[in-house]
Amino acid sequence: MPETLHLTLDRYLKQCAPVLRPATIKGKRIAIQNLLRYLLRHHPTLHAWPQLRRAHIEDWLEDLHRSPLKPNCRRAYIRTVHLFFNELTAWQWPQAPRPGLLREEDLPPQEHTLPKPLPRELDQAVQKALAAAPSLQALALRLLRLTGMRLGEMCDLPLNALDASNPNGATLRVPMGKTRQERVIPVESQAVELVQAILAQRGRNLLPAPVPPSVSRYLILNPSGRRLHPNTYRVAMKTLTQHLATTEKLHPHRLRHTFATEMARAGMNLQVLMKILGHENPAMTMRYVHVAAADLRHHYEQALAKLKVLQNLNPPPLPPPSAQPNLQHLIDILITAIDSMRRDANDPLLITHFQRLAKRIRKARDELKNLL
Repeated sequence: MPETLHLTLDRYLKQCAPVLRPATIKGKRIAIQNLLRYLLRHHPTLHAWPQLRRAHIEDWLEDLHRSPLKPNCRRAYIRTVHLFFNELTAWQWPQAPRPGLLREEDLPPQEHTLPKPLPRELDQAVQKALAAAPSLQALALRLLRLTGMRLGEMCDLPLNALDASNPNGATLRVPMGKTRQERVIPVESQAVELVQAILAQRGRNLLPAPVPPSVSRYLILNPSGRRLHPNTYRVAMKTLTQHLATTEKLHPHRLRHTFATEMARAGMNLQVLMKILGHENPAMTMRYVHVAAADLRHHYEQALAKLKVLQNLNPPPLPPPSAQPNLQHLIDILITAIDSMRRDANDPLLITHFQRLAKRIRKARDELKNLL
């Protein structure tokens, strides 16, 4: 890697470090190094950022498009490099590249994926498996399912997170996590019992001194008195649910998705759900409403079925016996009934048969009209 390019990147990340999280700095380094590695392989004579041209960027974008990275990941890489270029220019660094190297149309279309809650039967089976395990990780995962916290937030829960003395009901203080905002969420009696069980097990499992300072800070600790790593919960959930015959991918974050979808199905106010989940953008919370919309289809179809039963109980009145039957009117009623059955059918082959039958009957109706 050309030394000047590398030094500029290091200096840039050092400048950003005081105001950004380590994970964000790591993400920036990965994205920009992707461009640097490409330049090293395909343009080894390029030694400074001002030498960069649009042709270099177009080649990199094409190489990025051929990579196995998902569109949203490629989009993040491009945005990070774009911000890197703009900030070097704004800071008036001599190493800044020329402006306009990256454009808005360079970004791939953003993919919008919906949350994946656990199916109802699988959710019950997972909760049963967690309840049967006496481990600290199982207790914590059950608490995660009841509160909808992020996994990192649960790892950082303080020792005094639970406030059970509140006359309006127990609350849980969720520490600053992804959004850097602390929040207080209401919890039910089962969640209170889980926190109390964690506290009881916490005291039993700790090894003798020396005790690290984290003992006085975090609620959930390993026997050495250190905060449990998120991967510990991922492994625990995989181990505790491996006996379940399912093709679903089971990981702790799906417990959050399941909690949020369950609350949306129950009709919880969108703003309240947004506060409980710790979302900054209402669009994030609306994703769970879209997931719950599948239930609307179910109830809609149930209502249609009831309406059809009522319509069948009240058929249209028959003409009096003395009246001359209107054959064309009866044929129209038959065609309407066949069209209704076609709309209700789910089998494409059956739909085609209904369409052809209605077409033949219409042709016969027209022939009859010419005879009368």
